[in-house]
Amino acid sequence: MRVPQILLSRVLRGVATATGSRPAETAPVERWISSIRTVEGSLLDWKAATSGSLSETDGEKTVHLANMVLAICYLREATRKSHEISPAELSQCWEIVRAAIDVFGKDKSLGGFPVSSSLQGLSTVSLCDLSEDGSPGEQFHLHIGTPRGSRLSRGFDLHSSLSPVHTWILAGEVRNDSYQVDSVTDPAEATHATYTLSRSCAEPKGDNRTSAPPEKHLVVEKAGKFVRAREVGSKTHTRNASYSLPADAFQTFEVDPDTLFAALTFSEASRGSVRDTVVLGPVEGHLSIEFPSPTTLAPRELADLVEAARSWEGLIEEGREHARKAEWEYALQAFNSALSLCGPEKSFPNAGFYRHLVLGEVGSVNRRFGRYESARSFLEEAINGLKPCIQRIEFSGELGVTYRHIGQLENASDAFAKQYEVAKELGSAREMCRAVGNMGMINYQLSQRDGSEYLLDQAIAQLQERVSLAEDLKRTASLQAGNSSSKHWLHIFETWKTIGLCRLSICHYTRGNVEKAIVTSAEALEMTAGSKDVTVKAMTRFFHGRALMKGGRQEEALALFNMPGTCSPAIAFAKEPSEEHRGYLQELVDIGADLDIVDEQGYTALDHAVFSGDAMTEAVILEGLRRTSEEDVAERQTEARLRKGYRELFQERLRPVLLGGGRHVLSKLRKAYAESLETDETKKRAFDGLKFMWYSDFLDFKRLPRSDDGLVREFDSRWTVESAARAAEKVVFISYRWINKAPGAKSPDDDHHTQYRRMINAIDEYLRLTPSVHKDKLGIWMDHACVNQDDPNAGVSALPMIIAQCDAMISLVDEDYYDRGWCAVEVMMAETLRSSYSIHQWYEHVLQPGGSRVEGVLREAPDRPIGMMKDKRLTFETDRPKVLFLERQSKLLR
Repeated sequence: MRVPQILLSRVLRGVATATGSRPAETAPVERWISSIRTVEGSLLDWKAATSGSLSETDGEKTVHLANMVLAICYLREATRKSHEISPAELSQCWEIVRAAIDVFGKDKSLGGFPVSSSLQGLSTVSLCDLSEDGSPGEQFHLHIGTPRGSRLSRGFDLHSSLSPVHTWILAGEVRNDSYQVDSVTDPAEATHATYTLSRSCAEPKGDNRTSAPPEKHLVVEKAGKFVRAREVGSKTHTRNASYSLPADAFQTFEVDPDTLFAALTFSEASRGSVRDTVVLGPVEGHLSIEFPSPTTLAPRELADLVEAARSWEGLIEEGREHARKAEWEYALQAFNSALSLCGPEKSFPNAGFYRHLVLGEVGSVNRRFGRYESARSFLEEAINGLKPCIQRIEFSGELGVTYRHIGQLENASDAFAKQYEVAKELGSAREMCRAVGNMGMINYQLSQRDGSEYLLDQAIAQLQERVSLAEDLKRTASLQAGNSSSKHWLHIFETWKTIGLCRLSICHYTRGNVEKAIVTSAEALEMTAGSKDVTVKAMTRFFHGRALMKGGRQEEALALFNMPGTCSPAIAFAKEPSEEHRGYLQELVDIGADLDIVDEQGYTALDHAVFSGDAMTEAVILEGLRRTSEEDVAERQTEARLRKGYRELFQERLRPVLLGGGRHVLSKLRKAYAESLETDETKKRAFDGLKFMWYSDFLDFKRLPRSDDGLVREFDSRWTVESAARAAEKVVFISYRWINKAPGAKSPDDDHHTQYRRMINAIDEYLRLTPSVHKDKLGIWMDHACVNQDDPNAGVSALPMIIAQCDAMISLVDEDYYDRGWCAVEVMMAETLRSSYSIHQWYEHVLQPGGSRVEGVLREAPDRPIGMMKDKRLTFETDRPKVLFLERQSKLLR
């Protein structure tokens, strides 16, 4: 986009007016504007254009004023040119606004953004005001509705707008209902009376810029006219969406009182305006109603709340996107990150409500992992902490599915019946669709348990209703396909219809109507062509293949069961073990389906069965594997249990500590890890505890020590942060390459102790860079000493969690370092931790060309592409599976 000089100057005046900026603060920006004719390109291009002309030396406020001018011009021109602001562009604009509010809020002498209350009862921060001589002009505002804050009182929420308004949603959602309003003379025909709006204002005391802003109150007074209002449309707008309203249009504005709502608005009085805002209220109402005073929160505090809500919503959105693709581990990561924002140490708006929403999501993911007791616990806590709402109905449905999978069919039936009735009362077709499908599946299972044809008929009718409701919802969403929210729901409704068809095919199959089962499941399979949910796709392939098998088409069925490189039907059923799914798994085993297929996350059916903890499902899969090959089944079972231990240790014990941050976070992490091993014998056998050598002992040893040389000590969970005398202040992980090429070499170092001397040089440099660390309190982790060289499996398995507990990693870089598999996987872990939590450090020790083989430069390692572990070199190719496993695990360190 392109903006002329004259508009930049005009908007600068508006921002200066809104913030009360002094001429000395705006002068550098005016000089920059006068030096150019236009700015062109993206918002980032515009910001780059200012960076060469303005700097912090012009005054901290000046740079932010210039950026505010650019952001507002960008939004204004986007509106004028009908350019849809992308989520990334809106984030850039918000970051500019937030940074400016933050800077102005640090020191009251800098002036600042005034706060008032809007007609809807929201806190309103003025960002740009181009009003002149008392006439309304173009205005930009930040509107914030805090949870449980004051809102426009019911009965007075239908009103008109003074001028066209364009809105960009930053957080939360809003529902706008549009109305056709006609005048009537007979009060009996009226639905509302008209009221006028005015603003009372207490004059400020004195002219000091640091004095408190005047208190402003909105006052509604009855005007005496009668009207009939009829709703003509309703739209819900969510985060990152935008919408426009014309002048003099009547509408209601509704946001959830439990959530935070925030938006940027642009009022265009220059494109048409009316003289007064008209508020519609009760026909028989009070003469005058005074609205609550504005919030006592400062603009900076309000902006922090908006940022917290945006971060939370972004993580929930990320988690749900992973869930739509059945990437459950990544979904759980995102949801746990959102949960950490709601902790007691965080300043989060209405944290309890948001926390219970996340707990429901975490419960749903645990259900997909087959961890039903955990799922039930999370879902019950979420449901008990929420008042009646759509989310509570949704989580009740998830709880019912959990009951179904653990065989509590009556409890599940009751939960689904309640889900359906409440959804019907609230008029939620979405939740009715989910509930009736669940009721159909329960009745199918009960029909098989009790031998009831009546229940089977009922199941078929309910599943047909599920398909019909999903089709209606899909059709409605298709009409609004341009809306990002509608696209999201369109995919979900397609999935619901697919699942309904699959379940119908089960009923037809049971009835012996094979042809109908084939046709129904084929329709379901066709619908999954564009789906990203690999679990649903896999189950759909199974039900169609099962029907084909019954029809004598075995080869076609096996092709569906054994599709490589993606979630297989066996994997899908192993993820969510139940009596029903074990039956399907047994069918797959009996017809010789491939149980070695690896899914998109690198896991097999056995991995998923072990992780869920369902011994019977694990036994079915082991039986199938033994039919193919007996020799390595025990090894695969051991590896699957290792993966389970890693997922549980890092995701459930260590990652929450890292996300919590705060002082001594790594000390807390070491304590949590040690306690986890001490309370679980299985994990203690599978994973090494954190070990280290004192640097002083390492220095005195004069060569690389081996694990049996007696230098190593193990971290004890009984150590506390306060027991500093017994604990290392810092622990440094040394990553290096094995350079001893001698046949049968027992040490990674050569006869000249080159790597040992490099390590000493690198650690001395580290101590020089971090003078607060005393060398006698520095711990060193080095594999040859800290991993049992006679039985290394537990040490190798623990590698990601060991690196996570170290303060820093030093890489002894040479020409081959990044091509070696073990070095590369250690680097991948260090870089992932550094970028995810901003706690860990990673350094490179680099030798100078033509210089010493020992003395080098220690520098902070730059971000770099590591490449794929399958392409890295290894001394022993038998290590490849371990390195590939660790590569997968490193992705979960985020």
